[in-house]
Amino acid sequence: MACCIAERAGLPLKGLTYDQLQTPAAKDVAKKLTFYTATDGNHGRGVAWAAAKLGTHAVVKMPVGSTKLRAEHIAQFDSTQVEITDNNYDDTVKLANELAKQDPNGILIQDMAWSGYTKIPQEISAGYSIIVTEILDQLAKNNYPTHLFLQAGVGQLSAGIINALFSKLPAKDYPIVTIVEPSTVACYFLSAYKADGQAHTVPGSPQTIMAGLNCQTPSAISFPVIKKTASFYGTLTDEMARIGMRVLARPNGNDPVIVSGESGVAAFAFLNAAVKDAKYRQMLQLNSSSRVLVINTEGDTDEHDYQVIVNE
Repeated sequence: MACCIAERAGLPLKGLTYDQLQTPAAKDVAKKLTFYTATDGNHGRGVAWAAAKLGTHAVVKMPVGSTKLRAEHIAQFDSTQVEITDNNYDDTVKLANELAKQDPNGILIQDMAWSGYTKIPQEISAGYSIIVTEILDQLAKNNYPTHLFLQAGVGQLSAGIINALFSKLPAKDYPIVTIVEPSTVACYFLSAYKADGQAHTVPGSPQTIMAGLNCQTPSAISFPVIKKTASFYGTLTDEMARIGMRVLARPNGNDPVIVSGESGVAAFAFLNAAVKDAKYRQMLQLNSSSRVLVINTEGDTDEHDYQVIVNE
């Protein structure tokens, strides 16, 4: 969003600061714009927060099955309109795109890319590099991860993390990458299974508690990255995700409590199940010397459902 406003205000993107976006000229541009997006919750909440900070407007469309509480979190920002639709995720993205096209001051801000729509998703993906910088700042050079487990929806986060990590590490230190998805909506797993080099869409209106990963089609700019770098693709059930959430909420010994939501826990939950099975440990090349990186991408974004799950 900052890039879109800056470009229209004639501000250079390199070295762009928040203070520059608060100048009268930039704010005059921002207040005329409306950003449209589709989301299961987290992306839309970020867009709504940014719209409020930057003095612009947002319209957020949510797919069928999105929880009312997540919609309420988004609606708390006065600059944002939010609606839970009757559409699946892919069709909700199409709706947001059509609304943006109909608005002369509308901009679609989506992390899903397709032919003709790649610039904004690439900018979003580049933002994920900050996560990698912060991780590597905390690691010694001889302590890089040997394994990387990443949850994927459209795959933009996964591809952004992979691109950033591989650009900063020597080739000899690249980790083994495993992509994890809900078993009911696993478009990367499906694409790998078909093994024709093409991205494939999961049909219908699949359901999962991992709402942020309920995406049926790989992003056009993420798919090539993941296809090139992932060694394994795995799926997990909703119950596996619940178990992972409980493990992090009630850890053993002196391990810290980690609050992780249904989508945020996916990579850890898959790993937690896989290490208990000798066959999968061998397949994934996991042993006592492995250093595994997983990223928790959400907390208790639906506080009620989180408490119900971890206290079951």
